Amino acid sequence: MSNDKTPGNERPYPPVLVAVVIALLLLLGIASLGSYRDLEAAQQRQELLETKIESTLQRNAELTSRIQRLQDDPLAIERLAREHYRMMYPGDVVIVLPEEPVQATVTSPPAVTPSASPPGTG
Repeated sequence: MSNDKTPGNERPYPPVLVAVVIALLLLLGIASLGSYRDLEAAQQRQELLETKIESTLQRNAELTSRIQRLQDDPLAIERLAREHYRMMYPGDVVIVLPEEPVQATVTSPPAVTPSASPPGTG
């Protein structure tokens, strides 16, 4: 045997090394697929949270506006007290209407039974 290394006598890569590289590439592909799914789930969660933040900011603006109206407009406070808390001034006349309309019952006229003799002949 000679230690003579010629380009035609040696293998470029041993089969074990090729198998290890292929296995590592497969593991990398599987891991990246899981990471992609996690990324999609995180993006969907982010969109949901952004929508919730937007609606919360809108609700906050509405409540701030309502607070400002109640602080600045005495008629708004009076309206709220009358409608929501059913408060009134002394001497006010309150008319309470039924919440559901009363349905009239329809009755049919009494049934006419034929008699033996016509009316007025008897």
